[in-house]
Amino acid sequence: MKGQTIIEVLVALGAAVVVVTAIAIVVISAINNTQYSKNQNLATQYAQQGMEILRQIRDSTYATFNTYNGTYCLDKDQTVLGGTVVDCTTPNVDSYIRKVVIEKSSPGCGNVITKVTVQVSWTDEKCTSGSYCHAIETTTCMGPADVVPTP
Repeated sequence: MKGQTIIEVLVALGAAVVVVTAIAIVVISAINNTQYSKNQNLATQYAQQGMEILRQIRDSTYATFNTYNGTYCLDKDQTVLGGTVVDCTTPNVDSYIRKVVIEKSSPGCGNVITKVTVQVSWTDEKCTSGSYCHAIETTTCMGPADVVPTP
């Protein structure tokens, strides 16, 4: 009888360890998913902000906007586009990389309309090889601005 009690205690202890381990895995997974959602929401906000900056550029000086074509990095608090680049590789909006791709006469937008894509990417512990494996992208077609004259 004494041996049977020890076996019962060991089985109960083993079951408790399995339950505690399962709970810990669920909690860690939930925390990781919460962090990913937070990063995704922030990236979406940065992409929308980038699109608004481009609309402001278009609305204020369409002649300047019409000269843009290619890929540009759009840094935090930047309100104009610099020279074209091959690719943005370092974080320019906090820990995110924001870039703008402007395409003239894009098949999806027509001959006189410009296709504008703002992409924001980020990295976390889920990315392998340290690359920026997550990305949010917004795309729109922009034509000449309908600027309302100021009085």
